[in-house]
Amino acid sequence: METEKVHPSHPGMNGMVSSNKISSRSISNKFCLKNGSEKDMVNQFASGINNIQDNLSNDYKYYKKMNVYSPDGPIGNHNNGRIKESSMYIIKYPFLYYLFSFGASLGNETFYVLFFSFTLWNFDNYVIRRVLIVWAVIMYAGQAAKDIIRWPRPKSPPVIRLEDRYELEFGMPSTHAMVGVAIPFSMLIFMSGRYEFYYLIGVLVSVLWCVLVSISRLYLGMHSVLDVIAGLLFAFLLMLLTVPFVEIVDKFILTYSFSLPIVVLICIVLCLLYPSQERWNTARGDTVLVLGVFSGIYAGLWLTVHLTEFTELPHFSPYAQSLLGQIVLVAIRQLVGVIIIILFLTIIKLFLLNSLSWYFGFDPKNPVTKHYFAIELPYKYISYFISGAAASYLVPLIYLKLNIARLNYYSEIFH
Repeated sequence: METEKVHPSHPGMNGMVSSNKISSRSISNKFCLKNGSEKDMVNQFASGINNIQDNLSNDYKYYKKMNVYSPDGPIGNHNNGRIKESSMYIIKYPFLYYLFSFGASLGNETFYVLFFSFTLWNFDNYVIRRVLIVWAVIMYAGQAAKDIIRWPRPKSPPVIRLEDRYELEFGMPSTHAMVGVAIPFSMLIFMSGRYEFYYLIGVLVSVLWCVLVSISRLYLGMHSVLDVIAGLLFAFLLMLLTVPFVEIVDKFILTYSFSLPIVVLICIVLCLLYPSQERWNTARGDTVLVLGVFSGIYAGLWLTVHLTEFTELPHFSPYAQSLLGQIVLVAIRQLVGVIIIILFLTIIKLFLLNSLSWYFGFDPKNPVTKHYFAIELPYKYISYFISGAAASYLVPLIYLKLNIARLNYYSEIFH
């Protein structure tokens, strides 16, 4: 059941939630009431109004405390000026809740940053470059499909949503399910023949990864079964069409001198061609983020190929003499690298937001400002492009200076 929003800025509600009490004496004086019975009636009337006012004020404080209203403004208003459904529920099985919350996090921005940075710096950029291409294609196609099909998410109620990050997006297809296919199965494909491992175990891990992410969307109330199935089928179809050309795309971007501006231009055009939105949601911004990360990481790798020259490979780090030393080295690399990337992102975002807001005449402190496409596109694309380039070009050079570099990082690019 929908409830009207009780908020101090709501027209006509200021008096109801204010602390000003109605005085029976002021009413009596205003209307010159002298009869005792009339004064008693006024006293009862004023007392009743004050009780209603107190109840409304308490209700507003309760709703504010429970965070069930959303005064977002004209863009990004969740429920057209109404209070969101109250999230009153009890978690009976905490293990399942945390398990599926973790599964859902495997398709979030934080995971992407940690996954691609960790595998790039500590695993094998030959494999990750190819995974990156598949991920970018599938994410763009899936997000664009949402804003073309425009099927709503499951209604709440009867569904109880345990996540609100993506609730403004449409539901068909589930891009979480698509990423749950893209990342583990592309890792499996591109590691095959390059590493020795039990293929059956690799398939089992990929399937479990995919199932965990897919079921998490149902458990958290964010998608219907049809959304998830459509996402899985769409992802497998796109992989069939993309994987055969990954090697060609990777070689073209790294080796040709004019490839970098072409990649950047294509990504910007794809951002501009993204389907129009009847209302703002996070899908378009997340898509711009994906294209920024993809082109940024490849820009750093392109710079490495065309600007970096090694007369000899660096020596092994003195810390990498044992398993414990390797673990410590991985932890140091990840910590140093993430700190650098966070600093880049923070500084660039702050600069871009204030500069663009000043140019277009918006308030940078208003969260709605980021919803305008003229702000959102350069704000997200440039910040993640530069950060991605720093992750694949600058950070490895810093590792060399600190003598904590992974030896094979450059050989995986040049060979």
